[in-house]
Amino acid sequence: MEWTMFLALTVCCLAMYIGEVVSIKLKGLVPQMLVVSIIFLVGFWTIFPKDILAISGIQTLAKVMMGMILIHVGSMFELKDLVKEWKTVVTVLFAMVGIVAFVYFLAPLVIDSTTALIAIPPLTGGGMAALIMNNAAVEAGKPELGMLPMLIFVLHGFVGFPLTAIFLNKESKRLKLEYRNSGIKYVRNETIPKVNVATLATPIRSNLYELVPEQYRTSTFYITVLVFFAFICEYLTGLTGINNAIIQVLLGMALRLVGILEPKPLSKTESNGILTLALFVSFMGSFAFATVDVIIKLLITIAILMALSTIGLMIASTLIGKRLGFTTQMSIAIGLNCYLGFPFNYGLTMEAIKSVAENEEEEAYLHDYLMPKMIVAGIVSVSICSAILAGIVANIVF
Repeated sequence: MEWTMFLALTVCCLAMYIGEVVSIKLKGLVPQMLVVSIIFLVGFWTIFPKDILAISGIQTLAKVMMGMILIHVGSMFELKDLVKEWKTVVTVLFAMVGIVAFVYFLAPLVIDSTTALIAIPPLTGGGMAALIMNNAAVEAGKPELGMLPMLIFVLHGFVGFPLTAIFLNKESKRLKLEYRNSGIKYVRNETIPKVNVATLATPIRSNLYELVPEQYRTSTFYITVLVFFAFICEYLTGLTGINNAIIQVLLGMALRLVGILEPKPLSKTESNGILTLALFVSFMGSFAFATVDVIIKLLITIAILMALSTIGLMIASTLIGKRLGFTTQMSIAIGLNCYLGFPFNYGLTMEAIKSVAENEEEEAYLHDYLMPKMIVAGIVSVSICSAILAGIVANIVF
């Protein structure tokens, strides 16, 4: 049977869909990408051609996607939210420092130092960091090194999910007791700000992108803007030698801050689904030449790395968190966002709230305390800092 482009593309899409269905059915207990990884591993060991991703065109599409998504990620940076939750930001940054310190200094005692270094970015973040490391490995002609960050990304949810659920549940129970003992009825602040009628006729433009009328901000407009800034990043990389991923994230943050770029522009392109699919399927190329022995060895290595990473994360986040006024369980829950990110941190927080709250007031109180901290911690670790860290490590290793 000849593997045509559309046959290969169908198989890739079907693998992603099966993973999605299994993850939804099991309520996220089994990550989508774990199922996809198993499908591709078995496929490569049986009937899949080693170059199935090249045949399908996924690799080219993923390369285009990588040029845009980190700018999109940078645009998620909201300065006022980070200032408001500065204690959360400091706590999750210390958690990342704990991971880096324990893995960098202790892991080389039992595993190869290069392997430990490659593992650090995905341990501090997740998908984006793993993608950057994987792509750097492939471009350096060492695709086998891309398997480690990919597997860490796939598997660290098995550590992060249950631990986060435990600590959030404990913190929710403490907060509920605190609320009940206060004797104060909690009411959310839903005050609508007053409108100055005089400004309605001539609205003040607070963002430069608003100079383009809304009806002209089409899907093509957003794609054009992202591709243009991807080109700027490419040019700056050639000019400075700084890793492209770092420039993309920082430029996205800067463009959002000065009002040139809307938040989350990729979501407005109406092509987010196919681009994201291509991005994550492209991960699977690292498995093309993996043997059973290699996978077993990697799993043992990951177990060691995850143990060290988790211990470092918990110690560092607790030490700084308690100084900033957080409880031990809140500090660790914030730090564990390195293993989560959105939407998993949101889902786990809502689950903890609903399992503890006994009325709407308690639910509102718990939600308004826990949710901002978990979301901000996820953005800082997974979306921003781990991607920048991956760019730095990729330059060092490859």
